[in-house]
Amino acid sequence: MINLHSLDPVRNGSAAQHTNTTAGSRPGTPVTSGTPVTMKISEAAFPTPFYEGLLYSSPARGTWTIAHSSMLIPGSYQIFACASCCVRGVVLSAEEMNALDRFSMIELTDENIIKGNLEEMIIEGTTQILHELPALPPAVLIYTSCIQHFLNIDLKVTYRELRKRFPEVDFIDCYMLPTMRKGKFNPDTLMRRQLYRAVEPLPQKDNVVNILGNYEATDPDSELFSMFHAGGFELRELPACHTYADYKRLGEAKANLYFVPAAKSAAEDVERRLGQKAYYVPAAFDEEEIIQNETMLSEAFHLPLPDFAALRREADAALEKARQTIGTMPVALDYTVSPRPLTLARLLIRHGFTVREVFADGFVDEEKEAFEWLQAHEPDFILHPANDFKLRYLPRTEAQDAGGLLAIGQKAAYFTGTDRFVNLIEDSGLYGFRGIVKLAQWMESAARTPVDVMKIIQVKAWGCGELCERQRGYAAEEGYGAEKRFEQVPTVGETL
Repeated sequence: MINLHSLDPVRNGSAAQHTNTTAGSRPGTPVTSGTPVTMKISEAAFPTPFYEGLLYSSPARGTWTIAHSSMLIPGSYQIFACASCCVRGVVLSAEEMNALDRFSMIELTDENIIKGNLEEMIIEGTTQILHELPALPPAVLIYTSCIQHFLNIDLKVTYRELRKRFPEVDFIDCYMLPTMRKGKFNPDTLMRRQLYRAVEPLPQKDNVVNILGNYEATDPDSELFSMFHAGGFELRELPACHTYADYKRLGEAKANLYFVPAAKSAAEDVERRLGQKAYYVPAAFDEEEIIQNETMLSEAFHLPLPDFAALRREADAALEKARQTIGTMPVALDYTVSPRPLTLARLLIRHGFTVREVFADGFVDEEKEAFEWLQAHEPDFILHPANDFKLRYLPRTEAQDAGGLLAIGQKAAYFTGTDRFVNLIEDSGLYGFRGIVKLAQWMESAARTPVDVMKIIQVKAWGCGELCERQRGYAAEEGYGAEKRFEQVPTVGETL
């Protein structure tokens, strides 16, 4: 078991006298800089058991960022109008996923700040970039950064002029604002909303429903697809769009489903703009909640119910088969596997797995029930932060010391030093009972087969590079890239 207490200068100094030794045994207990970085769940506060100070980002890089999620829109082009220090990582990401052909940057300099020509910089820079492309992209996503907003850039003027110059292009305003990390719209939540901003109202089709907010397509083997198909419905979602026309046709849906809390703003925005009713049906690894959600969908859309008893037996059998293979090997999870890692931990513990720890800095409100269940039934269950700077000094020998360990999630794999892990990222498209079955199969396979963990987790935004490559193949289907029409373009000074 990892013990970070010996690495904690706060606990070993004078502040140890007022550390949160019962950190959260009472709801609302303040979490201070003296809070230990490893604690039993019985001593932890919900929803934020750990103090957030200096952070550390491990080399587990498989989760998607705002620079990758925009690639989901087929044929889109990204322009980052930022200072050079801000776009350095973005350039490397674009190269890594072989997407430099869909990426440009406009460098913000001190001169722009002094002259106050932030709008002109973006308008003229974007115009030059689009003039030099072999064909106009159907959509251009322009990212502005913190400093432009500190200086009160007028984005309405900026985009109005760009749309006037390029009426055949959908311009989407995007934001690289780490200063919003703790606000109402953190960068991830805001980006998921902006992904659908170019979806416009179309005549609704009563048999079309969208799934919003996912970075990976939902597993078509899920009983969710079987239910909707049996009811005569078509399910659509952005990660499954082949062409820009497919993306625009998301506007035909009568309703939207979303599975993760981060997609709430996107679903609400689309409902407000397009009149598509939103249904939150979380992708939870909880059998009762699955039945509840799928029953609700059955009633809302008049769908035939699946045989829940049979599906439950199938899931239980798959979990038992995995348990027999894994035996008493300890299991570690982290927050990147799902918005609700504690719910997954509870499911596995109920089915006999030796799940003993989770790496997470905090939990969504829906985790409260699982949190309290673990406090009552597994009081020694260990919580670790996932981004505390002290994690930088971990020996990462836990798997070796335990004689083997199965990790679910990249950060858990990295911090424990295991070579047996399930590369699960934000549910990886799994949903429902069939999602539990597939996860059990992946766990069984991972326990049997060692992998080169570092080679896998160093790939940023797992699957994004393959997505970009597939989209190149799809492009010929639509032939996007409108014929460029470059009449004499007025200067900014003539139009502002």
